[in-house]
Amino acid sequence: MVNVSRISRPLPHIEENKLYGPYFKGLQENKLMVQNCTECGHVQWPPRDFCYKCQGNSLDWKEVQQSGKVFTYSIMYRAFDPWFKDKLPYAVVAVELEDGVRMLGSYFADDVESIEVDMPMKASFNHENKDVSVLTWVKDNTK
Repeated sequence: MVNVSRISRPLPHIEENKLYGPYFKGLQENKLMVQNCTECGHVQWPPRDFCYKCQGNSLDWKEVQQSGKVFTYSIMYRAFDPWFKDKLPYAVVAVELEDGVRMLGSYFADDVESIEVDMPMKASFNHENKDVSVLTWVKDNTK
């Protein structure tokens, strides 16, 4: 039997993915960062080497709001990694922010099966170690 308490959470390899670097740095600073095209003003997620709208390559990063509404979700009843076993069930949630950007994150809550489309959510930043933070979503009870 596997001792789940000694299993560490699977984390992204941020040093291997330069394109997502500013996003991961933002998570460390409790910010949501997305790409912004300086040629046409398009805001995009996930990051790319070019603007999805105008195909320009003049991109920078901007902070976006940390709340939105559930666009879609999937509830997980089986753990794809041993770390998630005692978190079941949990949801993978796509939250649509006010500017139209949709960001994925996990939703760990006792009431996970009551999640629904258009439910207000806000970002939560889990600082897993000194280098890596992970985005999760929590209900925004202020709305």
